Amino acid sequence: MLMGDLLMVARKISVLGVFFIVSCAIANEPESIQLNNQLSACIAVNDIQTSIENGIPVLSFDAKIIKSIAECGCKSALGSYSVMAKMAEYQSYIIVGKVAFTKSEHKYWPLSAEQGLIDKRKLEIVLSCAQPD
Repeated sequence: MLMGDLLMVARKISVLGVFFIVSCAIANEPESIQLNNQLSACIAVNDIQTSIENGIPVLSFDAKIIKSIAECGCKSALGSYSVMAKMAEYQSYIIVGKVAFTKSEHKYWPLSAEQGLIDKRKLEIVLSCAQPD
């Protein structure tokens, strides 16, 4: 019986260890991310979370359409987002993309092409109008 108890304790410790490693793998929690929503009069952003999907750091959130982004001055039907790593003396652009806001829905956007680019850095995400093509 003693050996069985030891095995059970070892399993619990290994499960806790895996949980701890996975929790630490995502260095950029929502509190280290600053959202600059220049479309806030048209798009509400809530429930911001970060995760790693297939090795790619991802930002997920609920986007609620308040009104068309055209009413916020956008000349295109698309919005734009950019992710910048903020260092003491400068900002480094990590990724920029165009995004559609046609309905209220849960969104998933890559934060960078790989985790190492944003590890342990403060990030600023800017949501704005996309430039027309």
